[in-house]
Amino acid sequence: MIGKYAKMDMWLFGAALLLLGLGIVLVYSSSFAVAQKNFGGADFFLSRQVVRALLAVGCFMIFINVDYHFWGKYSGILFIIAMILLVYVFFLPDSHAIKGAKRWITIGSIRFQASDFGRMALVLLLAKKCSEPGANFDNWRSLIPHYVRIGIICGLVILGPDFSTSIIIALTAFAILFMSGAKVAHLVGTAALMIPFAVLMVLIKPYRMLRVISFMNLSEHSSGIGYQVTQSLIGLGRGGMFGMGLGRGEQKYFYLPEPHTDFILSILGEEFGFLGIMIVFAIFAFVIYRGMRIALNAPDRMGQLIAFGFTMVIALYALVHSSVTTGLVPPTGIPMPFLSYGGMSLIFTMSSMGILLNISSQTKEGSMPIFTGGRSRKS
Repeated sequence: MIGKYAKMDMWLFGAALLLLGLGIVLVYSSSFAVAQKNFGGADFFLSRQVVRALLAVGCFMIFINVDYHFWGKYSGILFIIAMILLVYVFFLPDSHAIKGAKRWITIGSIRFQASDFGRMALVLLLAKKCSEPGANFDNWRSLIPHYVRIGIICGLVILGPDFSTSIIIALTAFAILFMSGAKVAHLVGTAALMIPFAVLMVLIKPYRMLRVISFMNLSEHSSGIGYQVTQSLIGLGRGGMFGMGLGRGEQKYFYLPEPHTDFILSILGEEFGFLGIMIVFAIFAFVIYRGMRIALNAPDRMGQLIAFGFTMVIALYALVHSSVTTGLVPPTGIPMPFLSYGGMSLIFTMSSMGILLNISSQTKEGSMPIFTGGRSRKS
């Protein structure tokens, strides 16, 4: 056991816990005004985030100590469970809907999005299937089974409805296929064929169309989506280089909707300034670097693809959240990994980090990368 921990990537271990701790601080700073007004206590969100963070650390340690091959072995069962959960939410009563969407499953005091479980299961299953002996990607036909798996999860997530999360899941899955040897032309061709479908998904839902229109006309910010982004940018501008100080930001006082979830980066920028954001970005970049390093040096192909997939998830979520906060893409409810308020999302994130660290503990000295990078790998 001691030897196992000695080989584990302690730098990633420390960075994950550092971001987790910073997230608790930011959640309290960004939420106490909303908590005091709506729930009668400034620590309403803080107390829940602390409990969930402790649960996340517990899952983190469990996943560190479970051989990642176990998750690969049972990835098919996990995928089936994910499908059942994603279908189950459609049959929940309307009282379970939040802002018109049925994405959450409630078990006692715990509420989680089925898409979080679906994303994790899909990464594990794709890594398992793409690493099997004889797996190749020489033609379109070889990709069809993987497309079916991706389509099932993404389709059910879209029906949630959760269009933005489905896009992140699809991008992660396509990245895994590319690193497994799928040809760029095949993947790009498939993505091009999906563009009309994506446009249709925007057109048939008025609120999605409103987000796009508001994004294109941020100057019309008297209400709605444009208002949210404008207030986020105001918060970032107020922070300047060094910020207004922890707890001294003003945007959380009901100017910025969902300051503790969808726009927590704006609170970070307002209170810690540009310098604070750059430090946090540097930590995220370090986590992504260590994750990719683990992937490159994993003892087998499945470990590489799992590590790559989970690292891509962190990178894409951080990128999209940051882009929304700074007005680079239309607003969507994508949380910032580790930092945004949200219990099960945090638990799934820390669990994936635990699997990464388990892979790192099994890295062999002198192991050679076996990623194929868009070329079919001959076993």
